Amino acid sequence: MASDLDGTLLAPGGVLSERTRDALAAARAEGLAVVAVTARTPYGVDVLTDLLPLLDGAICANGAIDYAPATGRIRVLRSIRLGAARRVAAAVAERLPDAVFAVETGTGIIGEEAYRPLVGSTNWDFAATVDAVFKRAKRAVKLKVYCAERTGEEMAAAVATADLGGLSMCHWGDFGMLDFNARGADKAFGLASWCKERRIGPDEVVAFGDMPNDVPMLAWAGRSYAMGDAHPEAVEAATDRTATSAQDGVAQVIEALLAGDTAAAA
Repeated sequence: MASDLDGTLLAPGGVLSERTRDALAAARAEGLAVVAVTARTPYGVDVLTDLLPLLDGAICANGAIDYAPATGRIRVLRSIRLGAARRVAAAVAERLPDAVFAVETGTGIIGEEAYRPLVGSTNWDFAATVDAVFKRAKRAVKLKVYCAERTGEEMAAAVATADLGGLSMCHWGDFGMLDFNARGADKAFGLASWCKERRIGPDEVVAFGDMPNDVPMLAWAGRSYAMGDAHPEAVEAATDRTATSAQDGVAQVIEALLAGDTAAAA
C-alpha cells in the first residue's frame, strides 16, 4: 500500500482519522507493507506521530529520499547539483519575476524571507536573497518556487519552454508552487527503488494520490486510486477512483480489499 499523505491519506488539517489508522493497522496485520510517498521531507513525516508506527517506509521529497521512520535513517537517492539548481532558479526567475525560492536539503530547508509568513516549521531557515539561499545550502534534494499571485498551473505554463536542465518538475494545481527534483527523481522512481530492494513488483502495489506529483506513481503501480477531489492529471493516470480524504477514501479501499472485494471502490 503506497500512499501520498496530504490530501490523500490524511484528512483535512493534516490529521490521521481513526478509521484510516485502523485500516492501515489491519493491512499490516495481514502482512501488507505500508509506505508513505510524499513531497514532505523526513522531518515533515516525523510530526505525524500517529502515523509513524504504521509505516514500513517513507519515500520523501517527491522520490528523492528513502526514509526509514523506525530507525531514523535518511538515504538521499538523488540530489540536484547546486550549480544546476542555481541555473534553473535564474531561468525560472526570468519567466516568473515575482517568484521566491527555497532549497530543501533533506534535513532542513533554506528559503528567501518572503517564505517566512507561510511556514511555521522549526526546520526552516531564511536568507535575504536567493543568492544567499544557495550560498548557505550544502545540498539540494528539492528546489521550491512560490508565487503568491499565480496558480501552479500558470507557473508551469510560464516556464514550460525555459531551460530547466532536465530537472523533474511538478505543480500543485491552484496553489502557486512548483517543485523541482533531480532528473528522473519522482514518486515512481522512489517507490520503485524501495520495492525493488524487497523484490516487490508494480503489479503487487496499490497506490493512492490526488495531485500532479502523484501521476508517475499512479501510472507505475499495478492498481492505483485517484481521490474523489483529485486533480484531473491524477484522475487520468490512475486505474480507479475512491472517495475524498475527508471521507476516508483510502480506508474504504483497504477495507474492501481486505474483505476480498476485488472491485473495491472502482
